[in-house]
Amino acid sequence: MSKKNKNSKDEYTCRREGEIIKIEIRDGTRKILYRTKFNAQDKNALIMLLGVLEKYSGFSVYALIQQKLKVGEWW
Repeated sequence: MSKKNKNSKDEYTCRREGEIIKIEIRDGTRKILYRTKFNAQDKNALIMLLGVLEKYSGFSVYALIQQKLKVGEWW
């Protein structure tokens, strides 16, 4: 899966192979800004990934979860 942000040239890819998840974040020149590979069942790795997503996305994961819970919709 690959997504592009409309306001930014950053791009990310995410691949899953069993319990292993590989993630890459690239800038507009295709230079890798962040790359990781982790086990989907590792809670510490997931927490670190949420921090990285906050850094590169510009929004708070905590605020997003609160908003989804208030509306009653969850992915």
